[in-house]
Amino acid sequence: MPTGRVHLLYGLAGSGKSTLARELCTEGGAVRFTLDEWMLRLFPGLDFESRAYGDAAAEVRDLMWTVAEQVVRTGSDVVLDWNSWSAARRRWAVERAAAIDAPVLLHRLTASIDRASEQAGRRAERGTRYAHQVTREGNQHLATLMEEPTSDEGFEIQVHS
Repeated sequence: MPTGRVHLLYGLAGSGKSTLARELCTEGGAVRFTLDEWMLRLFPGLDFESRAYGDAAAEVRDLMWTVAEQVVRTGSDVVLDWNSWSAARRRWAVERAAAIDAPVLLHRLTASIDRASEQAGRRAERGTRYAHQVTREGNQHLATLMEEPTSDEGFEIQVHS
């Protein structure tokens, strides 16, 4: 039985990751698993900069994968809508996808810090549900942590400007 593909996202907060994830679902029939939505519903009072948030997010990603894996096995694509900003996060997804022979496509969004921060600000002004508020300073900090993806990590890379 054919397997679906696993889509990963890489980019600054406000760069359009969730917008692209929704487009992949609308246009390509993928199923989206958005970490921010799950975390804000399950842990509404937990600040995303706290250690407890990181531990809870790891548990939620594992839970999401148990469902996503079933979807991929049906032949449908899944979008893991969280930032694959580190090699370790990408390796986590690639290893799980490899275990079920699913190809992985990483979408690299290239919005600048200024553009991404402006878009994140507009999102906050609109009151978008289930999205964390991110400042320019937050994006500057994230940019120092981001590890550039390479195709030798086990996936194809598609760049979105």
